[in-house]
Amino acid sequence: MGIQDLGARLLTMPEIFADNIFVVPDYQRGYAWDEKQVQDLLQDLDHLIDDGISQKHYTGTLVLSHEGRPDRFNVVDGQQRLTTLVILAKVLFDHLPENERPRIERLYLKRGKLGSAEQVLTLNSDTRRFFENVILDDRPKSSEPSRLESHDRLVEARKVIRKWIQKRLKSGTQIKDVMRTLESDMGFIVFAPTEDAETGVMFEVINNRGKDLSELEKIKNYLIYCSVKLNAAKLRESIDSEWSEILKYLHTAKKTADSDENSFLRYCMAVHFSLNKSDSQNGYVELKKLLALDQAIATEESRDVAVQKIISFVTFLKNASHWYARLYGQMHEGLSADLVQVLDQIRGQDRQASIMPLFLALVVKNHSLGESLVRLLGLLEILNFRVYIARNMTSRNDSGQAELFRYASSYYHNRLLENLDVSAEIGGLDSEDKALEVQLLEFIFWNAPESEFISSFMLREGEMDDFYHWNGLRYFLMNYEQHLQPNKTIKIDRILKARKDGKSNDYLSVEHLWATRNRADEGQNIRPIDRHERRRLGNFVLLELRLNIQGDCDDLEDKSLRYLEGLNGEAGTDLQHVKEAVSTAKKSIKLRKNKKRLKNYYLELYREINDRNEARYIDFAARRWSLSNYVGFDEIKAAYEEGED
Repeated sequence: MGIQDLGARLLTMPEIFADNIFVVPDYQRGYAWDEKQVQDLLQDLDHLIDDGISQKHYTGTLVLSHEGRPDRFNVVDGQQRLTTLVILAKVLFDHLPENERPRIERLYLKRGKLGSAEQVLTLNSDTRRFFENVILDDRPKSSEPSRLESHDRLVEARKVIRKWIQKRLKSGTQIKDVMRTLESDMGFIVFAPTEDAETGVMFEVINNRGKDLSELEKIKNYLIYCSVKLNAAKLRESIDSEWSEILKYLHTAKKTADSDENSFLRYCMAVHFSLNKSDSQNGYVELKKLLALDQAIATEESRDVAVQKIISFVTFLKNASHWYARLYGQMHEGLSADLVQVLDQIRGQDRQASIMPLFLALVVKNHSLGESLVRLLGLLEILNFRVYIARNMTSRNDSGQAELFRYASSYYHNRLLENLDVSAEIGGLDSEDKALEVQLLEFIFWNAPESEFISSFMLREGEMDDFYHWNGLRYFLMNYEQHLQPNKTIKIDRILKARKDGKSNDYLSVEHLWATRNRADEGQNIRPIDRHERRRLGNFVLLELRLNIQGDCDDLEDKSLRYLEGLNGEAGTDLQHVKEAVSTAKKSIKLRKNKKRLKNYYLELYREINDRNEARYIDFAARRWSLSNYVGFDEIKAAYEEGED
């Protein structure tokens, strides 16, 4: 590819690839195109094939930089398109006659003798082996397991392209026509700036072109850029290696969407760099301030400080991502049963954003993984449930977040004890752990005091809320089930499943004891007072879907038998809290058997059942999410009650 041609005209694929080698640098993200982007490219080919366009069609731009040899280029921008085109060339190669394959292989896939052949396109270190072995060499995935989101996307891209090829062949298109269109009619603009003179410009291009990068991807690019400017080759190698682990752990946690990566980075920046809630949302911008290169390269001492700062931050990111894998990916090897249990509980909660900086501060700092960590994580689970999950405790989902972010940073950097205002009033505060307990208890009492927390499980007369729509209902009921069967392993993941995720026996749905439409056709169960009883907490249980879908609007007398004994060959429920509710209902029905003709028989019956179930639920909640075992409880409770008076 002659340098005089670059940027001057549209180049074809053979002109771009002829005698050239392309390398995706490690500062680049892995393969990021999803099905839509791949389909868009294939749609361009469809139009060119079907419309018979003879002139070259602009398909995209490539930004390259020379790397050592004149025929070797780093791909600064356009790697997604380039990778997809190579996959397309490989799929077409598989359909070509044997005599036509060598040209395609030499041009787009690999060059050289067997055993010493060089890849025409080499992806970054995270993706390289998977791309070459699974995508280009067709080895089974079992020989090179998918570890990253980029691996899965490569497989999906190949699948989409194969389907497209099959569709074209069925429509009568010849492979040679597809190949001709690909090589003759698709045109690219190619730029190759001089790397030394344009390093800063290219860096900004990397971070601002094409599909939006996540903040985490921008951070990686900037850290590698810093390592180059700081002349720290070993640091650059370390970042590449550590980042591979970070991405692997996030993949295990299934937290690879841009929004998930951005949230992860935000929590890490808040803890490690003590950024406030607002600044932590702009990780890339803030890191450029914290690692100001002009100052860092001024002296040898400032250089060493910057290098150490980068090492420390990358280490924190790696440790934090490891705990993401433990929390969300259930990578529990080496953890105690108590620690696994509290991780499962936190994972089972439907929201964690407000507590995640504190979670990461706790787990990254406490390397011993002992009782103190379990105790503090247990308190964090209580805080999250009482403040952010219990009904109507906060006006906004992020209320108090700024305060919790500050606690997380202060605790991680051992500054919490010195800033604790109440240390003089509470004896025995001789550690950061105890100081954190006091701070979190104060936070909970302020945002979710005892009386209001208990009241959150009751529906006042005239209140229009419906516990069926409470986001915490499934988590609450699953915890109650665990309470009733302490010696049995109750997998809280069953409430995280969707109906499509497994068999109906694996999915637990919420069931109305007094069904919404039950007896509505008889003029009952339709008054405001009836609807109030239907919406109360005591009217709900979790139930296996296989039982819930069978006559869900029946009277409880009919449901009870089905719940306990099953129906149509299906077994009865395994859930103890359902059996308990049925037992309560049967007692109430028996006591009222002579009152069935009364006008309000069903209303009074279900109100009685609700009262009994609700009383049990509330008693359980008061004990399950109690604060009485934590440091400073009596003093903080007394201070709060005095303040109320």
